[in-house]
Amino acid sequence: MPEWPFVGRTTELAEILAAFTAGRTAVVVSGAAGVGKTRLARAAVDRLAANGSRGEWVGATQSAASIPFGAVAHLLPPEQPAVTGRLALLRSIAATVAGWGGDRRPVIGIDDAHLLDRASAATIGHLAARRLTFLVVTVRDGEPMPDAVTAMLGDGRVTRIDLPGLPPEAIDELLDHDLPGGLDGPSRQRLRRTAGGNPLALRELLRGGLADGTLRQRYGLWRWDRSGRPTGRVADLASRRLRGLDDATRLVLELLACGEPLPVAMLERLAGAAPVAAAEESGLVVVERSGARVQLRFAHPIYREIVLARLPVSRARDRCRRLAAAALDGPLRRRDDALRAALWQVDGGSITHPEVVSAGAWQAIGRADLVLAERLARAAREAAPGDEADRLLAQILLYRGRGEEAAAVLPASRPTSSMAAVTQAELLYWGLDDVAAAERTLDLVAGQPDHELAESERSWLLLFDGRCGEALAAARRVLDRPDALDQAVVWAAAAGSAAAGLLGRAAEAAAVHQRGMAAATACQAELPWATIEMGYGGTIAHLGIGDLRRAWTLADEGYRAAISGPAPLMAAGWVGLRGLVEVARGRHEEAGASLREAVAALEDNDTFRFVHWCLGGLAAAAALAGDTGAARSWLERMDCRPGAPPRLYAPWLERWRSWVLAAEGATGDAVETARCAAGQAPDVPAQEALAWYDVARFGGPVDLARLDELARSLGTPFAGALSRAARGLVDGDGDALAAAADVLDRLGQDLLAAEAHAAAARAYRRACLPARAALHDVEVNGWRTPLLVDGTTGELTPREREVALLAATSSSREIAHRLRLSVRTVDNYLGRAYAKLAVSGRAELRALLGRPGE
Repeated sequence: MPEWPFVGRTTELAEILAAFTAGRTAVVVSGAAGVGKTRLARAAVDRLAANGSRGEWVGATQSAASIPFGAVAHLLPPEQPAVTGRLALLRSIAATVAGWGGDRRPVIGIDDAHLLDRASAATIGHLAARRLTFLVVTVRDGEPMPDAVTAMLGDGRVTRIDLPGLPPEAIDELLDHDLPGGLDGPSRQRLRRTAGGNPLALRELLRGGLADGTLRQRYGLWRWDRSGRPTGRVADLASRRLRGLDDATRLVLELLACGEPLPVAMLERLAGAAPVAAAEESGLVVVERSGARVQLRFAHPIYREIVLARLPVSRARDRCRRLAAAALDGPLRRRDDALRAALWQVDGGSITHPEVVSAGAWQAIGRADLVLAERLARAAREAAPGDEADRLLAQILLYRGRGEEAAAVLPASRPTSSMAAVTQAELLYWGLDDVAAAERTLDLVAGQPDHELAESERSWLLLFDGRCGEALAAARRVLDRPDALDQAVVWAAAAGSAAAGLLGRAAEAAAVHQRGMAAATACQAELPWATIEMGYGGTIAHLGIGDLRRAWTLADEGYRAAISGPAPLMAAGWVGLRGLVEVARGRHEEAGASLREAVAALEDNDTFRFVHWCLGGLAAAAALAGDTGAARSWLERMDCRPGAPPRLYAPWLERWRSWVLAAEGATGDAVETARCAAGQAPDVPAQEALAWYDVARFGGPVDLARLDELARSLGTPFAGALSRAARGLVDGDGDALAAAADVLDRLGQDLLAAEAHAAAARAYRRACLPARAALHDVEVNGWRTPLLVDGTTGELTPREREVALLAATSSSREIAHRLRLSVRTVDNYLGRAYAKLAVSGRAELRALLGRPGE
């Protein structure tokens, strides 16, 4: 692994340099093992040496501690007699240091001063007392010090720095330095948490992860499997702290490792008060308060990992059984109590309360940990078989995108409750692609007291089926009931707000979202995913309305909260939505990173076949950057993925397919595909408007009347801007394009705004208005679209542009075959394009288009 840069210690480094300038005797840097004391001290010595001081380094080690003057022997003069007294040696070193001379005080770094032999420590103390040099000393917390070092620490002329762990942003710098291509958010958060700001711990986690495969790349993005255990130096350092503990104290640590954090009262019942106190006194654990509960947790995450790594399976099962018995002996009041008690029963191999295991599975669903939820549900079903256990497992398998397995598990009986109907309807829709049967199933429980759950599920299914108007109507039927269950309100409001936004009804989307957020906040303890689901709906609503600034902010804030929260898998949905917004904005690099992270996380847990949407977005992002090979590859991955994408995604996916065709130079095919996308969005009018506008962007014959009609019915600033910009492109109207560009700028539609600005500039230049044109010149940000390819193709007809782009990579005969034209016709188009572009052949054309190597 490459050497790390010096990060996160600029304040401490400045403090050491200031102490030198102020004439202080020494600076002592103390901290935990591996926190970066040595790196800081070396940086300070190197900086002072670069400024003119003589710099030396003394590294104390355990092996040299048995040799008098072993650490400082290299400071003795070469002519020093082999046999002499200790005092003479001390004076000789002092004389050597005093004779270094120079305009600036020399500096000596003393690393791990707690390991100095007594003679070396006395020498260092003597140098400090006589102020012969400036000392930068590192010591490890909790280690006994030689008397001379202790005396030096008490000197008022010595500055003391207690070095904390590295801040998160510094840890991120180190991660990005070692892992080119990036690290997904949940893995980054887990590595930060496990390393605890300790760079040595981080280094060993990365080294071990690379060695055992728990740190690996998927879709070009690094992911870390939390099952990896610390190895190497950090494991050795942590293990030293665990040696010598008695059995009773070790029991406390083993129980804590199996269930951290744990109430102190529970541990005292299981292991005794004295061992708990001894564990705390060892510094390995700390006491913290969580509300009225006093809990114990490890002082550093590494200690837990080491205890778990050394815990035999049989003893781990015993510890889990003890914890389960203690938890089940009282009421399960706290939010996580059922989940923890369920996990302890399963890990302990003794399920005495299967209903608690089922409850734990539901809690795991709420946290989006579907792997854990499936494990608990299978254990509960094995311990207590029955229809409800079957439905729970089937529900989880559906959420994981495994419809065929869910169908094999789900009972064939008629559903007798709304939740049973919801599960069966989801199976029919997501597992068997039968929306009509799913709706009929929901109709079966119309008379049930909680039938609003079924109706709210209907709103979701209708939304994904691309029937936004019907989805909104179903959501209203739930939201109009003042006594509706909170869960039903959240489901209906999330689907309803998304549907309203896609229909352009901004005010209604906001009102529905507000109602849903109130319910989600009220039931946060029971339904921790509720606010996240509402956030998803709100983001899709803003995407439909065309307000990409707000959509991106919602998705980014949701993502950052999710990776730090109890449901990290929810982060995959957030980062996927963020990536889709980034595609729309034209941020192709950011979109690629976001969407690859989403695909890697959701590939095996694809509840809503969201991976199709993300793969299509990746194809679009690559097309925007002009990487046609990658764009085509992502499209092929999407097309080969099992299961059909929901109808809601169709207009997006077809539009992005047209972008790929345009990037490949097949402008005619791109126009036809964009027209097809418009036809696939009859109840997603915002996407229909965008599809028609894509036709205009590609230079095809656009239905301006339909665009005007959509702008009136949607009533959003975005739809109005699209209609105006399309007319501007057709008419060459610079004023219309400039006005549309201003609106698109305000909405965060960066790509479309840039294209409109560029088209306005060309229109103004044609009208001999160079000053106005200059106001609309834009940076293309690496975009490769027909309206932004170096601004060179703006004067070409659509067919001339298509032939010119294809000519960069294809012969006239190949172009003729692809476009079903004669070779003579292709050459005529190409000749006119050459004349307009002032080039003489394919070589100059390739250079003009930025493709010199093709």
